[in-house]
Amino acid sequence: MRVSTAAAAVLSLSEAAWVPARGGAAGGRLGVRRRSVVEEEAATVQVVRPRRVGSETWWANPVRGPYVSDEVVLARASLSRGEARVVEAYARAGPRREVSLEPSRARCAIVTCGGLCPGLNAVVQEVARCLREQYGARSVLGVEGGYAGLAAGRLRELDSRLTYATGGTALGTSRGQQDPARLVDALEEAAIDALFVVGGDGTLRGASAICRELESRARRPRVVCLPKTIDNDIPVIDRSFGFDTAVAAAKSFIDVAVVEATAFPRGLGLVRLMGRDAGFLAAHAALAAPGDVDAVLVPEKAFALDPLLDYLAGKLDANDRAVLVVAEGVNARLRDADGLDEPLPDVGAWLCDRLADRFTGDDKISLKYLDPSYAVRALPSNPADTVLCARLAANACHAAFHGFTDCAVCPLNGDFALVPLHHLVNRTAIVNVAGQVWADLVRSTGQPDFRAAPDDDPAAAQTDLECDDRDFETPSGGCVVTYE
Repeated sequence: MRVSTAAAAVLSLSEAAWVPARGGAAGGRLGVRRRSVVEEEAATVQVVRPRRVGSETWWANPVRGPYVSDEVVLARASLSRGEARVVEAYARAGPRREVSLEPSRARCAIVTCGGLCPGLNAVVQEVARCLREQYGARSVLGVEGGYAGLAAGRLRELDSRLTYATGGTALGTSRGQQDPARLVDALEEAAIDALFVVGGDGTLRGASAICRELESRARRPRVVCLPKTIDNDIPVIDRSFGFDTAVAAAKSFIDVAVVEATAFPRGLGLVRLMGRDAGFLAAHAALAAPGDVDAVLVPEKAFALDPLLDYLAGKLDANDRAVLVVAEGVNARLRDADGLDEPLPDVGAWLCDRLADRFTGDDKISLKYLDPSYAVRALPSNPADTVLCARLAANACHAAFHGFTDCAVCPLNGDFALVPLHHLVNRTAIVNVAGQVWADLVRSTGQPDFRAAPDDDPAAAQTDLECDDRDFETPSGGCVVTYE
């Protein structure tokens, strides 16, 4: 087994040993070479490989190498020294020497599901281009309208137009569950050999259900997913495609809030960003505006209203302006912050009302409220996301042609891995508010902990959302939570 270079450092847990290089003393200089000492007892690598469709016939891969063989990518890039544990690893994505699907006879389909996200058209375009130009697939079909379109049999041959520079999805999309039996019926009716699924958590659950139905029928179509969400709440991965674009767009609205708040006396800019269950977008957009943002509220972090308002009042008195960024999912915290009952209000409108109530008379503020909402997700992907989309698309094609199924192609520790769907469904990523990225954000904004407990019952203090493993943190500052 070979460990991917990008993640291999996790196995070198002890300090490097320095020894004299051969011949160094003879030359009058002390030469050294570095020797990494691996403490094998510190971590055991457990490889989780994706399921593969059986095949009696194999063909030489028409795609030129270099090829991937038995390399794996570690699920985490660091461990505490001396920490004994099992480290999961996944098969590395990439082309293999042999394929189990005859390229000239292959019929493939692509479906986009759920909400819009920058990069959807880039992914669709690059999956189609790889299938046609590298593998020579006989037919590449696009499913119109997500899973609902697949259930209705709405498939069309994709043309060769370049769509990466446009927002949205040229295939259309839809939400909601569909009967997996009907979806598999549609795949069989269209004689599909490989289905490429692009979507978020609900879409991945749907793909997993399709795989179970295919397995129950002993059918061979392979299903490979490309996870997407601007909320960046897919577990395990470094970041989802489209997130970088969304952060740049969200930051531009923070810039507007800063200009408006600075121009007016006692100006307060309030920016509400997407993030239903996770605050990655709000946190990263604020980090991209260092020194401009005074406080950030995310669903993962508990808060009380009075400490927040007191803090903003201090900022207004000191600087004559303040900027607050809030993720939409913070509305789930309002019951704690204001004793509210269902239905929970929109957090942006609620905060506007509370700010107006607090700052009156001589303390009156010039409130500027910005809600970019869908503006951050309807954009085409920026260059960094387009590169990510192209590489994810190519690796999805390589996986399907080798026979892998019931898996997703994921950016992981600077590499790309094939993660079985059961490691993604019923799990989510949240901001690790005990981690380094959140700590960097707090140091940047200078905000205190806005939690408060009743004087007579300290145990009643609001609690932050907890990770399955709070010591684990992705490069974007996330951790994993498992739910039923």
